Amino acid sequence: MATRGRGGKTPLDRLRRRYETTHKKCPACGFIDEDGNWTCRTDGRRIVYYHVCPSCDADREHTFTL
Repeated sequence: MATRGRGGKTPLDRLRRRYETTHKKCPACGFIDEDGNWTCRTDGRRIVYYHVCPSCDADREHTFTL
């Protein structure tokens, strides 16, 4: 169950916002994605944050197991 706190709707929202503001440079090509749109999905047991570089299509993923 997610709880509400300061700085975002839920702790998961705050984590996604952190990725969007701090993980902007693609490790594969060096492109800096100013939009930095990370997506989040879950299957109930894992939470996956995912980003595809708009320049080279390299993907990055952070997975958390509950």
